[in-house]
Amino acid sequence: MEKVEGRTDIVKDPYTGAVISIDADSHRSAVESAKARENFKKQMANNTNDINSIKEELSEIKNMMKQLIGSMVSDGR
Repeated sequence: MEKVEGRTDIVKDPYTGAVISIDADSHRSAVESAKARENFKKQMANNTNDINSIKEELSEIKNMMKQLIGSMVSDGR
């Protein structure tokens, strides 16, 4: 590997010309950030599913209440 002038965090592969980061801390930080983003996406999906379930259950409760009130009115209560 060839050193890149003025840089200590990257080197250049002499065969392919690829520039390669050798900064382990930056790599670790990037991996942790990617994991955190993925966990956030999963949590948001779970929260959305929970909210949708609550909405459905609330709608069912409202329908049952309407039926109950409707039957009470038709019975003359």
